[in-house]
Amino acid sequence: MTTGVLVRGSRKGFLNKISSRILVLLRAEDGFGPENHVLVGLIAVLGAIGISMVLSTSYVPSLTSGHSAFSLFERQLLWVVFGIVAFGVGTRMDLNFLLKYRGLFVLLCGFALVAVLIPHVGINVSGSSRWVGFGILRIQPSEITKLAIAIFAAGVATTRADEIGKFNKVLQPVLLATGLSAGLVLLEPDMGTAMVIGATAIGVLFAAGVRMRHFIPTMIVITLFGVYEALAKTYRRERMLSFLHPWRDRMTYAYQEVQSLVAFATGHVTGAGPGAGQAKWGFLPNPQTDFIFSVIGQELGAIGAVIVLALLALMVFYIFKISSRASTRFGALLCVGIGSWLAAQVVLNVGAVIGLLPVTGVPLPLISAGGSSLVVILFALGLVNSVAKDITPLARSKGKGESSFFSLAGSVSPGWLSMKQRNLSMSGAIGAVRDKIGTFLGR
Repeated sequence: MTTGVLVRGSRKGFLNKISSRILVLLRAEDGFGPENHVLVGLIAVLGAIGISMVLSTSYVPSLTSGHSAFSLFERQLLWVVFGIVAFGVGTRMDLNFLLKYRGLFVLLCGFALVAVLIPHVGINVSGSSRWVGFGILRIQPSEITKLAIAIFAAGVATTRADEIGKFNKVLQPVLLATGLSAGLVLLEPDMGTAMVIGATAIGVLFAAGVRMRHFIPTMIVITLFGVYEALAKTYRRERMLSFLHPWRDRMTYAYQEVQSLVAFATGHVTGAGPGAGQAKWGFLPNPQTDFIFSVIGQELGAIGAVIVLALLALMVFYIFKISSRASTRFGALLCVGIGSWLAAQVVLNVGAVIGLLPVTGVPLPLISAGGSSLVVILFALGLVNSVAKDITPLARSKGKGESSFFSLAGSVSPGWLSMKQRNLSMSGAIGAVRDKIGTFLGR
């Protein structure tokens, strides 16, 4: 009897030690915390879904290109390995280094975007020059530019926080860098990526607290310019407007939208089953990249598509949540930029796939095949993970930081924003937007 009690007692003590260590890890008084665990979990699940769907969608294009059935899948696995390394590097990256050299990053990306347009330097595929490199190691500079713009915009809004209301101090340099970068991307041509670059900068500027009387006219000008660019050329205009009447142009400009809608319709609620979809058998162009969500709808059904969409939305939401708890202004704004970038890609990709938006060729984050996109996104998420790692224990214990997503008036440095900006409503996004509009109309 005594021996049994001792055994049970030792077992209980062992379990207590394990549970206490788990609690310490979750509390993360010094190191990773629950924010990191949730973020990494979401990335792992989405990455697993992505690599599974690439396997399902890539063997037909692999065979038609004259290679083995698993050639594209094996290439994607290689990029996954690079992406995991990039995530680790981003997690351990010193954000002050990015803040210091933000201008250099944008400048290097500009040179790379110019190099893409040079004959025999840039790699042209299907009429678009978007890559540089050789063999399977091709890099798409426009993907890196998204992150560079997020870093640059967040850096300018951080170092010039006291001058946030002056047009020529914050808004002007960010718009100049963003406009030049987006303009070079439009020359490739790649309008979808240019839109994502613009959305990234806009998200940072809005969260940083630029004056609405400067911000709103700027948004109007950008919107008008975007509409002009979309409608200026006949092929681009027909492609951009084809989503309004897809069945009328189902054999020409709207062929992709129609085949995508057919894939969704045949998937029903539960889907045809993993690998059993027929859209990838030559009916749907680019099933492993731009239209992978269509194959998800066909093979996993509406349930699977909704789950994937919910996971992506939760990841973006959690990035914004980490931003609201960040201990530094630069970290908070950088997370806003990355979250805006990923949210824009999800909206543009899914909207095009289900026929609500024009087809812009934007990949679905962590799901679509593609090396540059995957590695850069994972590196960016590593930076978010780094910001989450530095969240103060006080913010964790309260369950929320002293800063708001829109005001970003953090607890570490009360001088981040002016008094007027710090007086923005802290009750949430709706209150913040209401206060901004009221302030603008009152000026």
